[in-house]
Amino acid sequence: MAERDRDLRRARAVVVGAGFGGLQAAKRLAGGGIDVTIVDRHNYHTFQPLLYQVATAGLNAADVAYAVRGIFHRQRNVTFRQAEVTGVDWDRDVLLTDHDAASSIPFDYLVVAAGATASYFGIRGAEQCAFPLYSLTDAIRLRNHVLDRFEAADADPSLIDDGALTFVIVGGGPTGVEVAGALAELFAMVLRKDFRSLDVGKARVVLVEMADTLLPPFAASSQCHARDRLQDMGVEVRTREAVEEVTPTRVRLASGEQLATHTLIWAAGVRANPLAAALGVPVGRSGRIVVGADLRIDGHREAFAVGDIAVIPDGHGGVLPMLAPVAMQSGRYAAAEILRAERRRGAGSAAGAGAPARPSRPFRYLNKGTMATIGRRAAVAELPLRIRLSGTPAWMAWLGLHLVTLIGFRNRLSVLLNWAWNYLTWDRGPRLILRLQRDRGPAS
Repeated sequence: MAERDRDLRRARAVVVGAGFGGLQAAKRLAGGGIDVTIVDRHNYHTFQPLLYQVATAGLNAADVAYAVRGIFHRQRNVTFRQAEVTGVDWDRDVLLTDHDAASSIPFDYLVVAAGATASYFGIRGAEQCAFPLYSLTDAIRLRNHVLDRFEAADADPSLIDDGALTFVIVGGGPTGVEVAGALAELFAMVLRKDFRSLDVGKARVVLVEMADTLLPPFAASSQCHARDRLQDMGVEVRTREAVEEVTPTRVRLASGEQLATHTLIWAAGVRANPLAAALGVPVGRSGRIVVGADLRIDGHREAFAVGDIAVIPDGHGGVLPMLAPVAMQSGRYAAAEILRAERRRGAGSAAGAGAPARPSRPFRYLNKGTMATIGRRAAVAELPLRIRLSGTPAWMAWLGLHLVTLIGFRNRLSVLLNWAWNYLTWDRGPRLILRLQRDRGPAS
């Protein structure tokens, strides 16, 4: 009966997560003769590479977010459900959510693209006191807190010695470097003019990295450029250093040094979305779902895991990094595999018998390069054919790539205008303290 019902209706694909991987999977399936449902706890897609600019008052929150329903309003076979996924009933092929049982979502194919969240590596106090930067809410909360600390120090300058204007960033990867550079420019060029009676020159940005260098995946020349540029901007770079304990107003380093600070920004690492552990499937390092070379989840031929939530083999015995391009390409690949399976099924039905199963083509990631921006006219870019850029050329390439990748013409235009205004005037618009529920940190 189930097979007969399956033959009389269109296939149903459910995509969990509206991040880079999930959106690419849904876009590839749009118009493909399959009914697609996207499920996410937020009703918008977040362009995560620019979250640090929201946190440092360079962009508005709406510039880096786009309503999922708006993205697919012309695709009649794509729908959206706002819900928190709690698990999967694999026996019935039903997705379970935080709504009642009647709201569970049946599927023939499943793409798990729920992304990742911050990993604090068991450091005492980090999860309670640090400010992560992995969601739009995180970015707004951090912006609130940074501006609030300046307002507090302006009212009571004695707070400066207590660390109100000391901002510690943990993690020397692209996110940490970008946040450090953006904060240094915000303090020196913008807040200095806003707070005329405050000695803004006492504000400190401290970047802590456990490894020997910043930007570990990059070449030595790019690493040196990033470090030199940050130090020229006044950022204190501490490599070969680790955090051992965090409190609301202090950070204790492994060296024994204690920093007085009200702000610890966490950019040190991520782990898979907790949903991975709730699915009852094998998980590996950082709680990520183990998948085969075709991104299928072991034991579930119609289920795929893509992007940050999956341990994706690189084809050479290693694992692909948790990057947006990996998520996008793996999302497109999973969708192509679903369409391929449906074509094979249709061919088998037309012939009156099941078509012989052909082996899947393994997923192959095409590395188009990596980039990181440091500040105005300062960035590093490493492209194919061993092309390495730094300074203004890399910065221009970074700007262009992010403008092209942003979703929505309005968002692209708004970001371009904001960047142009910031460049011409050294001013930033959204320096607003917007109180949110459950604001974290000592400013609450």
